[in-house]
Parts: sequence; C-alpha cells; structure tokens
Amino acid sequence: MGVLYFSPMLLGICLLLAIAISATALRVMVPTERGPGFWMAGSWSLIGGIALFIGFIISHNPVLNVLGNAAQLAGEALFLLGIFRFLGRPLPWWTVPVSAGLMSLVNTHYWLFDGNSDFLMGVYSTIAGLLPAQAIWLLLRYQHDAQTRPAQLLVGVSLVIYSVVTLLRGSLGYHDWWHDQPYIQPYESFSYLLPYNFAIPALVMGFIGCTLMTTQRVLARSQQLADQLQELATRDSLTCVLNRRAFHEHLLQEMARAQRYKTPLCLAMLDLDHFKRLNDSLGHLGGDHALQQFAWHCHEHARATDVFARFGGEEFVLLMPQTTATEAQAVLQRLHDGICVQPQHYQEQVYQLRFSGGLAELEPNDTPDSLLKRADQALYAAKAGGRNQIKLWSPNP
Repeated sequence: MGVLYFSPMLLGICLLLAIAISATALRVMVPTERGPGFWMAGSWSLIGGIALFIGFIISHNPVLNVLGNAAQLAGEALFLLGIFRFLGRPLPWWTVPVSAGLMSLVNTHYWLFDGNSDFLMGVYSTIAGLLPAQAIWLLLRYQHDAQTRPAQLLVGVSLVIYSVVTLLRGSLGYHDWWHDQPYIQPYESFSYLLPYNFAIPALVMGFIGCTLMTTQRVLARSQQLADQLQELATRDSLTCVLNRRAFHEHLLQEMARAQRYKTPLCLAMLDLDHFKRLNDSLGHLGGDHALQQFAWHCHEHARATDVFARFGGEEFVLLMPQTTATEAQAVLQRLHDGICVQPQHYQEQVYQLRFSGGLAELEPNDTPDSLLKRADQALYAAKAGGRNQIKLWSPNP
C-alpha cells in the first residue's frame, strides 16, 4: 500500500526537481534578470525539504520532520519573493523567517508534547496556503507591462489553485483533529495525497508562467535594443534627423515608386550659407547649435510624406514624393521664409540662419546619382547667384 503514497510523492519530487533544474538554467542564461535567482533558491529549498521528509519517514527522526517542513515553507516563500523581485516591488522578506519559524515552533511542540498530526498538517497547510496571497494580489493588480501580462495571469491563476487546494487540505486536517478522527496511514489519506496530485502541478504551471514572463521580458528588451541600434544606424547623432545612408534607402524606394506609377518626385539639396563664418563667430558648439536649429525647423516645416536628412557637414536633403517642381518650389519658399526671418539665439548671441537650395525633378531615365547630381548643380547655381535663394535645375543654366 505504501506504493500508493510514494508514487504521487515521487512524481511530485520529479516535478519539483524539473522546476529546480529549469530555474537554475534560467538563472544562468539571464543572470541580469530579476526573479530567477529566487525561483532557483526556492525550488531547491523545496526539494531539500521533501528529501528531509523522506528521511524522516525512513528513520523516524523528528528533527528531520521539523527541518523538512521549515525548508519547504521557506522554499515556497523564496519562490514567491522572486515574483516581487521580477515585478520590481518591495520584497516581503519577513515571510521567510516567519513562515519557517512558526512552523518549526508548532512542529517542535508536536514532538515534545505528543501533539495531533492532523492539527500539525492543518497548521502547515494554512501557512502554505496563505503565503501566496500577497503575490496573487500583486500579479492581478500590477499589470503595467503589456508583454508579460498574459504570463502574469497564468502565474496568478496557478497560485490561486495552489492556495485553494492547500487550504482545503488544511481544513480537512482541522476537521479530523476537531472530531478526533482515528489515525490512518498517509497512503490511505486523501488529505495527504491532495498536494501531490493538485498543488504541486499547480506550482509547475506557475513556474511555467514565470518562465514565460522572463522570456517575454527578455524578448521585449532585445527588440527594444534592436530598435535602438536601428535608430542609431539610421539617425544623424547631432541633429537626430535621418543620415545619408538611411536617406539613400528612402531615395531608392521613392524613385522606384515614382517611376512605376508615373508620379512626380522632387529632390532638394539645402546648404547653410557662410557656415564657416558662423562657426568661427559662435564657436564649434555654436555651429552645432545652428545645425540643430536648422534641422529642427526643416523637419517641422516638412510635410508628413517628405523625407528630410543630413547629407553631410552643413548640407541637407529634402525628398518630396508626389510633388511637381512648381509645388516643390512653393514648399521650399515657405521653408526659406519661415527660417530666414526668425532670429536664433545661442547663449547671449543672436544670429540669423541663411541657406541656399537646389531643386531637381525626377526624369524618366534618372538614377539616384544623376538626380542628386542635378540637385547639386542647382545648389551650386544658387550659391553662385548670390546665396540665400532656391534654384530649380535647368539644362541651360
């Protein structure tokens, strides 16, 4: 008959051992993540407690029984602390010594004064069933992280099942104690088999949820890091607008779209006038400020469909899809009027931004290089014609 008792116990130990190994692997793989360290410590403490309890069954040494129950409750408390740690909440450290200490006192009293085993089981199950209350409340209430919310719900439901089953076991123990039921062997007792059939599987489901929470957070952070790297790769570090490489990709896409659907496309090259003189008068940091201000104003005045980028030095480009040369000239003139009439301030100095622009419209046989070359030629013509103006490319300058 003892096989009926040890079989579910052995299954429970195997499940907890799987949790302990998985938690250890999780801790090693993501050492910077909060939570897995507590789950690892808690699961191994649970394993140790059950091992001590098996030793008690074999040797009938009461010390092993006291230590085993305390270790199991301490392990459960540590496991739950991992949830608080994972969610970045204050840790209720007191649950570890209070749960283990209270159980040790009751357990010691049981052996010293020949207490009732049903009452002892009731006390153990009550403590074990109430321990997850704080974690359940936290999991169901603190759901600000959208990535981990489904896994949090899984952990919360698992802990609810665990608590209900464990408290039910405790109530059965109190019932048998109160009615002075005769002692029966553990393998014949439903209340002894209850945790191994239901509570431990609920813990396994809860740990699966914890693993999913960790995995989802790691994946979210990896995606965030990838987005940041992508941002760094495509943005100019000084002005935060698109850089030359990213602009070239947009240019290829927009040219292909314009040539396929026969829609107009215009490209403007913009260059700050007398930037060296401005840089000398304001200093290098002041020159950086001028570039930042110019980029900001251009980005603000650009339309949602336009593509604005820093091409290099004090030179910028503006790509205007589905825009004819006449419409592009109007856009650039509004941009020119908006920037050039507004004084700029750097520390205690006031300066004015002036720029020249060269505009070219896409032609049927254009390549990116040829379109850029014609816009650059128009810019050169604007510079040669006195600066501070917009010039449309013409084959006969």
